[in-house]
Amino acid sequence: MIVKGFDPRAKLLMIILAAVYVTIDLSILLEISLILIFILPFFVSNLPLIGSSFFVIYVVQLLGSLYLLPYVESPFFIYIVSFIFNGFRLLLPGIIAGTFAIKTTSVSEWVATFKTLRVPNWLLIPIAVMLRFFPAVREDYHHIRKAMAFRGIGTSALDLLKKPATTFEYILIPLLMNATQVAEDLTVSALTKGLSLPGKHTTIVQLKWTVSDWLLIIAALIPFILNIGGTVS
Repeated sequence: MIVKGFDPRAKLLMIILAAVYVTIDLSILLEISLILIFILPFFVSNLPLIGSSFFVIYVVQLLGSLYLLPYVESPFFIYIVSFIFNGFRLLLPGIIAGTFAIKTTSVSEWVATFKTLRVPNWLLIPIAVMLRFFPAVREDYHHIRKAMAFRGIGTSALDLLKKPATTFEYILIPLLMNATQVAEDLTVSALTKGLSLPGKHTTIVQLKWTVSDWLLIIAALIPFILNIGGTVS
């Protein structure tokens, strides 16, 4: 279900800001503030479960980094634990922003956004196909799982552990066979809708910046500004 609330362009800016924050060494206080700011849109858009899940993941990573990682002495495990608690924590703002953008934006809104940003057709068509491709593959996967359950094949996680090769064979082969056809069908669909035609296109999607979009971007910039000014250490 697509939940409205923020302009897709604001969501793209949040993703870009998240990529910028990966390169910045923030203090713990600023990092916590950043995560809370990035999680806030989930609650505004009536998706509290996802927002709460990300917050719990961050708290576990932070506590692990502060209280578990210093006691890991094994050279082998320290790289794994460090990536989980430190490396993945750096990527978390981008994952949060990307998840929010995907969950709350329809394909039509993305296409309208990229057209507004004057993205060329040679790039717009693959993007439109890609945005529709993964949901189509996911739907095919559910159909395959239902067909397998109907025949009593791989009905539980235990079956996957007992016969992983057989179970994956029943899943991967149909998916791979359908993937090419799905991509071709989606490409034809995009071309049929006139995405490749030159000139200005009309759309029923109305994009408009609101006060909430400005507040979200300004709030996301606050940790960056405070970090530059050295206000919070």
